[in-house]
Amino acid sequence: MEFIIVDDSVFDQFTQEKLLLKSGLTDTVRTFSSAQQAIDHLRDQDVNIPETVILLDLQMPGLNGFEFTEQYGVLPEAVRKRIRLFMISSTVDISDIEQAEANPHIIQLLSKPLEIPLLKELLKA
Repeated sequence: MEFIIVDDSVFDQFTQEKLLLKSGLTDTVRTFSSAQQAIDHLRDQDVNIPETVILLDLQMPGLNGFEFTEQYGVLPEAVRKRIRLFMISSTVDISDIEQAEANPHIIQLLSKPLEIPLLKELLKA
């Protein structure tokens, strides 16, 4: 299983990548500093994309997490079927939380810092 971290914070990318690698969930982590870079990467994929988990930051310059999901939604269904998308944020804004919960592409909004036991449970489901 491959993980993709989309976060403009180099610190958050680094800590999440280290947590994921130490957890045993994966040995492959890609990082993108912008949502646009990540969506461009996904557009280049085909049905042979490995099973992928995306950890998507909410607040980023350029495309934010919600704008990313709009572009993600028009990717081929065969690609999206291989991806599980989680939003990750330190937000306490109720409207952000409600918007994430209502988004059909987002499995769950996770809090920063990333909690590996919770992520493992969600991936089993």
